[in-house]
Amino acid sequence: MKKATFLRKMLWLMLIPFLTISCEDKMDEHYEVPDWVPANAWEVLESGEHGNFSMFLEGVELAGFKPMLEGKNLLTVMAPDDEAFKNYLKLHGYSSIKDMPDSELKKVIGYHLLYYSYNKENLTDFRPFGQTEDDKEAETTAGQYYKHRTKSADVPSIVKDPKTGKEIMVYHLERFLPVFSYKFFATRKIDAKNNYELFYPNSTWTGENGFMASNASIKEYSVIANNGYIHTLSEVIEPLETIYTELKNDQDYSIFKSIYETVGDGQYLRNDDLTKNYAAAYGVDSLYQYQFNNLPDIALEWPTTSYINFITLTRSSHTIFAPTNETINKFFNEFWKVGGYSSISEVDASAITAMIANMYSNGSMIFPDEMKQYSEKEGEDYLNIDPNSIGKAKMCVNGILYGLKDMPEIPLFKMITKPVYQYKDTRSFLYALQGSGLSHSYISKDATYTMLIPTTDQFLASGIYTVYTTQSLQEESEGSRVDISSARKSDIMSIHSASISSGKSSELPKTGARVIPTMETWNYWFINNGKLTSNALFNQQLNPENNNDNIYCDFTLFERTDNGTTYTFNAQELLAKEENTLTHSLAICEDRRYIYYAFVQLMKAAGLIDSENSIISNIPADAKFIAFIPTNDAIEKALASNSIPGIRNASFNASGLQGEVYDKNALTEYLNLYILSAGDNTIEDYPYIGSAMKSGKYNTLSIMNATTNPETKTITYTDNGNSLSVQLDGGKKCNVVSTYHYFPFAFSDGCFHLIEDTF
Repeated sequence: MKKATFLRKMLWLMLIPFLTISCEDKMDEHYEVPDWVPANAWEVLESGEHGNFSMFLEGVELAGFKPMLEGKNLLTVMAPDDEAFKNYLKLHGYSSIKDMPDSELKKVIGYHLLYYSYNKENLTDFRPFGQTEDDKEAETTAGQYYKHRTKSADVPSIVKDPKTGKEIMVYHLERFLPVFSYKFFATRKIDAKNNYELFYPNSTWTGENGFMASNASIKEYSVIANNGYIHTLSEVIEPLETIYTELKNDQDYSIFKSIYETVGDGQYLRNDDLTKNYAAAYGVDSLYQYQFNNLPDIALEWPTTSYINFITLTRSSHTIFAPTNETINKFFNEFWKVGGYSSISEVDASAITAMIANMYSNGSMIFPDEMKQYSEKEGEDYLNIDPNSIGKAKMCVNGILYGLKDMPEIPLFKMITKPVYQYKDTRSFLYALQGSGLSHSYISKDATYTMLIPTTDQFLASGIYTVYTTQSLQEESEGSRVDISSARKSDIMSIHSASISSGKSSELPKTGARVIPTMETWNYWFINNGKLTSNALFNQQLNPENNNDNIYCDFTLFERTDNGTTYTFNAQELLAKEENTLTHSLAICEDRRYIYYAFVQLMKAAGLIDSENSIISNIPADAKFIAFIPTNDAIEKALASNSIPGIRNASFNASGLQGEVYDKNALTEYLNLYILSAGDNTIEDYPYIGSAMKSGKYNTLSIMNATTNPETKTITYTDNGNSLSVQLDGGKKCNVVSTYHYFPFAFSDGCFHLIEDTF
């Protein structure tokens, strides 16, 4: 007995490389063999004490696994009796086990031989960390470590690599056997019988007090041998294939398989570990595996390429929702054909990728009873699958394959982004959307949006080239074209999109004036009598040389979607966020034709402006500010009456401001009355009719001498719905001029309005 115990311990040491470090000291808990058990697994099954297993043992010997059952390995044996094997052979057209091809026989018999030894308790609720796992953790994971490595593997296959044209050898990893216990379903809070039998329609759920070994019921649990446990079966376990193999074998899903390969960039990759360990034995230089990029590796038998990632191997699986060819063709005709595409193969890869993203779950199997709760748990942007659309349900060695009779709901194809993904002519904007990282920010059902959709010509006029082969946007840089940054793409999306406040329409008005904040903060669309502009374009009219005809453009309804409205617009170029600063614009002003010229000259007279460095000393650095600037005429009238503190006998001539500045501090204090700091006043929006900046009192930049006026002066800002005004404490009301429809001149650092009078 001591020699047998020593042998078993040595076998454990040989198996250590297949475990994670965290599991090395726990796996021995799964099997303790009493010294009084003399018989090995072969002898126990051969004895007839637990049933007749002659056909299974014949298969074990023919497949070369007999030494394992005789004690060369510590293992768990899932043993189908003779009646089970007779039914299996008849079903598959074999008169005897000897008629089975060697490769098929090894695959089937090997699937009944599990690494390590597990009794009923171990397989009902396998604990890879050992049985010391805390109760709270056990409540959420009981039965979820359900997959166990077997001795079943396909023989390596020779294929031609389509990328190189060379023949290569593809290595296939050993299969894992799914063991579904009653705890597996109880933890998930779903019905065991209905969910199990959907995938195994020829089997009956009998695991109420134990488990099912894939399709097979257990006749007797935990028959003990001196090299492991045996569980006898009433059926032969059918070896499961990969999701990819199942797709390849069913022509009803050939379109989905093809686009999955294309989007996932499926390719044969050399595996260094497999090559090092096994290539020489097969007489080749390299061993390969077929893998996908940025999509679940549904062609691999394992959910990870690492054999040491034990936890992932025992729990993780993929779920793939594959529409039939008929379903995809129907969707194409109703969606992409309307958008100008002539075939599914022509549809842009970015749009196909968005579709595929709603058809898989990576890391966890999803059963029909979980689909509703899963979509609610993950959020409305992910996997909204109707269980009634399932036409095929196939358990696979690496997860679940569902065949869908109807296309699942894809939020990106229903919400404000719908036409961007649907129409062939909107691909430039699609690439901006995809590269911005903002796709999922537009699909909330609780928000409403308005989106302007620019054309490829507008991108080109803005110096941005569309590269369809790589789904990218490029611009010239130092004599060559380079991809524009994700930040630039984000800016493009944000300046062409608006999140509409609750209670307001997402449709752009055809009459009247309206300011719409874009998703690029402190940037706006201005609508005036059915014409549209942005604040960046609107600001161009400050330049006396500007042609005002270029400021506004027409817009046309494109499509109404589930959460907003989209438009095209006929501006020559893309809209752009305002990069210029108001500080700079004021500081460099020397032309009397500018509408803020007189105010700037007063600031210069007070010594506030450093024109060379575009600095205005009284404007807070790195803070948004709001100025209410009197018109040039209003300031000239005030100077004529000597009503502006700190300066007298002043006027303007061809040389600029003339007069006596007798108190720069007083003049500075006066000019500060017209300026608000957004930060100091907690202002989150520039002022305009309907702005989030509400009517009320606001602190100015006044720095009056504390001995004469200890409190900062305030102004009262009023938005009465059709005009704006400001009023200094105890002073007269000054109306904002109506010439510019009460739109603010909004810059990156601040904004201003013109007012009709001085304080």
